[in-house]
Amino acid sequence: MSRPTKAPPLAAALARAAVDSLADAIVVVGADGGVLHLNPAAEELFGRSRERAVGLPARALPGGLQLAMLAERTRVEQESASTDFPSPQEPGVTVSAEATPLLDGTACLGAVVALRPPRGRERALDFEALAAGLAHEIKNPLAGLQGSAELLAREAEGTARQYADVIAREAKRVDGLVRELLDLARPAALAQEAVNIHAVLEDVQVLARGMSGADGLRFVERYDPSLPSVHGDREKLTQVFLNLVRNAIDAVQGQERREIALETSVASLRLRGAGGRSQALARVSVVDSGAGIPEAMLPRLFTPFATSKPHGTGLGLAISRRILDAHGGRIEVKNRAAGGAEVRVFLPLEPT
Repeated sequence: MSRPTKAPPLAAALARAAVDSLADAIVVVGADGGVLHLNPAAEELFGRSRERAVGLPARALPGGLQLAMLAERTRVEQESASTDFPSPQEPGVTVSAEATPLLDGTACLGAVVALRPPRGRERALDFEALAAGLAHEIKNPLAGLQGSAELLAREAEGTARQYADVIAREAKRVDGLVRELLDLARPAALAQEAVNIHAVLEDVQVLARGMSGADGLRFVERYDPSLPSVHGDREKLTQVFLNLVRNAIDAVQGQERREIALETSVASLRLRGAGGRSQALARVSVVDSGAGIPEAMLPRLFTPFATSKPHGTGLGLAISRRILDAHGGRIEVKNRAAGGAEVRVFLPLEPT
């Protein structure tokens, strides 16, 4: 009786492709604590390309200290271990991490760490239900209040007319807030096509110049003219970038240099798409010359109603992220060492 033929070892390229096809973020850490490999999902989670991360100590990744400690404990004890820690991109969100020893026979060469952030829809579901219900309950009585106030303002005189005007104006403002709540609560329906992102940014500049506070503002364009079209909904992308530019205009008020730079390029970061394939992305940045974002606000920027503006609703960035999530993109905000803030948007390029 012949013995069964031993299966050949898995080729290194095929093994790497298998890791890269996983939906979970995978980080392979060597025995010396250095990063050996990041799959596309990990590149997205940490905001670092594989090329930039490989060779660095794991602790050098954003929020990587706990990751490095988990990998080292797994390597030393040669047993699986797990922990939870704040997301590198969203400190208010918890990431689940599970590490297993990377074994070659009896030798432990490091650790393989799988990271699983909660899905965006799971995090947003409760708030979406609350927002939709609240907006629905407010909308009908609000319409009656606004209409009655406008009728009263036309018929009243003196102080009573002034009060009626205030009621009508404030009812209109609340109606705008309700519309924003509905935009946040309901899924973004997209009419996707090939979109020239530079044409979108040109439209945004034209609209922005008519905004309050835009007098004397200087726009700087740093475009990659070879950037292909992105795959998206032009109207909703215009909404996103108009909101980002509006925030930038607010940020530069009172500054000696009032400048907003718009930058585009093909991103070094790639996102994992359907079927495990990585997706090429465009990077679009809005950079302002303001004073920067208060550090205490950075972890809460995408939390609805969290705002440092005296008259802001705190819904603009939350709605923008929802739209970008629907596009399969992402958004990042950071303060720049040279001053001001930068918002980076990543969008899938149009398939060729």
